[in-house]
Amino acid sequence: MPKTNSFKLFIFLLLACVLSLIFLDIPVAEFFKSHENKAFFRFSTEITELGKSDIYIPLSLAVWLIFRKRNPLLAKIALSVFLTVVIAGLASNITKFFFGRNRPVMLYDFDTYGFEFFHTKYYKTSFPSGHTTVAAALGSMLALHWRKLTIPAAAFIILMAVTRLSTLNHFLSDTLAGMILGIGVSVFVYGRMFKDRKDAQISQCSPQ
Repeated sequence: MPKTNSFKLFIFLLLACVLSLIFLDIPVAEFFKSHENKAFFRFSTEITELGKSDIYIPLSLAVWLIFRKRNPLLAKIALSVFLTVVIAGLASNITKFFFGRNRPVMLYDFDTYGFEFFHTKYYKTSFPSGHTTVAAALGSMLALHWRKLTIPAAAFIILMAVTRLSTLNHFLSDTLAGMILGIGVSVFVYGRMFKDRKDAQISQCSPQ
């Protein structure tokens, strides 16, 4: 992903996040609450599990261990995924604690909305969405390695964001902030680990 495209994407997501905080969060949250469907809720609950970091951390670490001698490039890619998911997850948790944002359930049940800062309780750790952060970190890192995965990766990130809304766990701006954080970490890690990498090297590990 060229630096100019990354910058444009960050600006777009940042503006969208700010606009969502001001205008869209409550209406979108109320929409999903009023259109709550048991079948779709169950589906979303299952799909949203794919946003957990404990799925990808051991998997990427295992790939690194298995291929570090057989295929150093693939092992390095796996290590980049591992580091990206770990760093993004930690950054998300720290940010959640700092902002202390009330989750949608506090709006639904107590008409409480906003930030209270420095909280660790689940109901006050909404910003950013951790699941979306992990999905964005994973998806964007894979897309950086294999450009053909850009559209599937984007679809995965968006799907994860929607499940966080439909399961009533997050506001729209939480998911947008998660995208910013996850993509930002992946671009940072990729830039440090593959600074001099050539397209010819990428094709050697390209999925067939």
